[in-house]
Amino acid sequence: MNAIGLDIGTGFVKCVSDKKQIKFPSIYAYRPLAKWEGKGIAEAVGDEAVKMAEIPNTRVTRPVMLGKPIDEKGFEKLVVKAIEMSLESNDALGKSLEGNCIVVGLPYEAKSHAVNVKKMITRLFSPKQCTVVAQVLGTLVDVQLADAVVVSLGHGTSEVVVFKNSSPIKGTSIHHAVSEIITEMGSGKTAYVNHEVFAEERAIPYIISLADALIDDLNHMRQDVENLPIVVSGGGILMRGMKEALESKLGTGIIVPKNPVFSNAIGLYKLAAKTC
Repeated sequence: MNAIGLDIGTGFVKCVSDKKQIKFPSIYAYRPLAKWEGKGIAEAVGDEAVKMAEIPNTRVTRPVMLGKPIDEKGFEKLVVKAIEMSLESNDALGKSLEGNCIVVGLPYEAKSHAVNVKKMITRLFSPKQCTVVAQVLGTLVDVQLADAVVVSLGHGTSEVVVFKNSSPIKGTSIHHAVSEIITEMGSGKTAYVNHEVFAEERAIPYIISLADALIDDLNHMRQDVENLPIVVSGGGILMRGMKEALESKLGTGIIVPKNPVFSNAIGLYKLAAKTC
């Protein structure tokens, strides 16, 4: 029996289990086989999908957009790959995967998808327990706080959620995120896979601009809870100058988890471990 925390983001899938931590791009690709390959369709997700994208006649899709599942088949493929890799299992959807405790995080404004996601995971893996929660609850758990304003700066969406006693009392999913920088820099759909793009000098103005956009929404959410600590997770906080830009505009320090990329998934894993 294993505990599994699953964070399926617009940019990357992160999965933490008792055995390992998994991270790969949230991309699904497929193409018709060439005549000499036989009949049918070749499929791939994650890093394999990025490689397949270089082959002609390959269709590349993002099963997750703005943090929400929009392609049921592709989304399912991402979930299956993440969980099977995290358990080091080669038994596709086999009984060896049954009986696990899984906690999945979805964006604050994606609550309407929670029931379907739970049904899908239950159908695929027959877990002992499957729970779907607000994504950034994972970060709150990871930093061992009960009251905080949690910001998750991701690829396709940024989350700002206020927690009191570990319960989300208000929140929003903001469409200002890392993908804006990719678009502005004209670096291509999968440029975010290469993190060096964000270290380039030309990225700095876009990073500062993104910080400005986040501050407006963050200050609005903080109006009634000014004394709460601010926690910022997600790969976006690691971008050159982002932490400093946020702190200078907020006029206060922020808490960054030890592993901000995996923070949501780590906390979700800890929640799952409590139920196993």
